[in-house]
Amino acid sequence: MNSIECTIICLKTSPLFIPTVLVSMGFLISVIGYLITKNSLIGLRFYWFANILALINAPILFFSMSCDMLWFMKVYFIYALVAISVLLLSPMIYKFYLGRVYGYEEDEELERLVDVEKVYVLNSALPKVFTLGREIFISTGMLDLLDNKELKAVLAHEKFHVIQNATPLVGRLKILTFLPISSEKLENMADDYAARVVGKEPLKMAKRKITEFYMSE
Repeated sequence: MNSIECTIICLKTSPLFIPTVLVSMGFLISVIGYLITKNSLIGLRFYWFANILALINAPILFFSMSCDMLWFMKVYFIYALVAISVLLLSPMIYKFYLGRVYGYEEDEELERLVDVEKVYVLNSALPKVFTLGREIFISTGMLDLLDNKELKAVLAHEKFHVIQNATPLVGRLKILTFLPISSEKLENMADDYAARVVGKEPLKMAKRKITEFYMSE
């Protein structure tokens, strides 16, 4: 008996067959919702649900199997534990690095501007802005480069990433489930969100200024 035949027989005879089917149906519905929706936040939620349901199905499949040929499931769980540990530790390590190399301080005015919990101003003359977990870091160079509307557009873009990261591990879950979502896709979704909040023109001008700054260097 090959591994495919073994898998089919194990699933059909398992008491967890119905839960496996139900979770798999939910997974497929979530993937379809992610692919067809035009709303960036709704698409993000669908993608998260698809990943969560895929992860839920993994232990269900594991306990459904009695085949020795499915050793790769054990290997997967070891891989998942290592990957989760790295994902949880890396933001803390990088934040410590930023504090030591650049230094940063919280800015309550910027937090109120886009209604996010934590915005830190990074002591760097280069225009930079990024999200680390649920916290936004923006450099003094970026504050000097942009006007108020452009700044709000850039922060709104990053706010989408805060929402993305507040939805547990979305974007990183693909390391565990291997469901594709590119960085470009996430950036486009963040742009769409910022455009709805502030408008397309401020975001467009902010990107142009940043590009021109680095091209002139």
